[in-house]
Order: sequence, then structure tokens, then C-alpha cells
Amino acid sequence: MRLFTVALLSIASLGVGVSATKPAPNPTPAPFDGAWMSCETYQGSRICSYNLLAQRGERVCGLQSYFATNAVYEQRFIATAKANVARIDKICGDPGSETDTYCAGKAPSHAEKVGWGTSDETLMICGGRLHGVSDGEAPSCAKMSRQSGLPKVRSLGDQAPEATERAWLASCLSGAE
Repeated sequence: MRLFTVALLSIASLGVGVSATKPAPNPTPAPFDGAWMSCETYQGSRICSYNLLAQRGERVCGLQSYFATNAVYEQRFIATAKANVARIDKICGDPGSETDTYCAGKAPSHAEKVGWGTSDETLMICGGRLHGVSDGEAPSCAKMSRQSGLPKVRSLGDQAPEATERAWLASCLSGAE
């Protein structure tokens, strides 16, 4: 009996050794990690809108840029993600349709609102595209057209944000605001 137990333990230890050398499965990528961009021509110039996002756990930090009313608007935001939906908790940047609050350190001297503002926007990923949904609308991929939203891209190329903005994105992801 003792010989049987020793043999069984030896075989079991070999099995543990084999399973310990198997590579760990790749972690599932965070859905909001990456860049989404769309470009068009306006009055002979290439105009792009983009979102550059980073996600750690439920925390999503983002930079966005879009063209409206003959001007480019840029913002920073922090959101909370659940699956393919991220609710924007706070936002700052160039005042426009997304916010009325300048980011600290980027406001002109006459600015009335500086710091973080609130948002009624939610981001959603459907079919590899990033969509914005306003409060009051239930986030649903079934309601989204396959052509709407921003497509995911490998790189923002010459549209990439400045180094200071990319540094903010990295510090935001580590918990700074």
C-alpha cells in the first residue's frame, strides 16, 4: 500500500509540474483601451474627430477631439465602465457641446469655470465602433447603425494629442486627476 501511495504521489507531482509550465491564458483586453477616429474633408482640409481611451478595471480615462461650428474642441474625461458601456463621470476642456468647464492649467485668465464639470454622455462600443449616447437614451447596440460611431484605429497618426495630453492620460489611469 505504501509503495502504491509513493507511486501515486510521484505521478501526481509530475502532473503538477507539467501544468505549471503551461502558459497563462492571455487576459481579456479592456474594451475601452485604444483609439477611435473618423476623418472627412471640410473646405479642402482634412478634419478628424477622435477618442483616445485607456482603461484599468472600471476606470476609463479619455481624450477627445472633434470639429464643430468651424472650430476644434478638445476635452479630457473620466468614466466608469461596465462591459461595453462607459458613463462619463467628469469632463473638462474647450467649452462647447460637451462641457462648459476648462481643464485646470489650460484655462484662459478670464475663465469662469475651471476644473471638472459633469456630463450627460455615455460611451458604448458596438461592432468595433465607439458611439456616444446622451442620458435619457438606453444604451443599446441594436439601435446603432453599422456605419455610425467612430471606427477603432491602430494609430491616430498625425492627429495624436500633444505629449502633455498623453502624459495626463497615463497619470489619470494611475488614479491622478
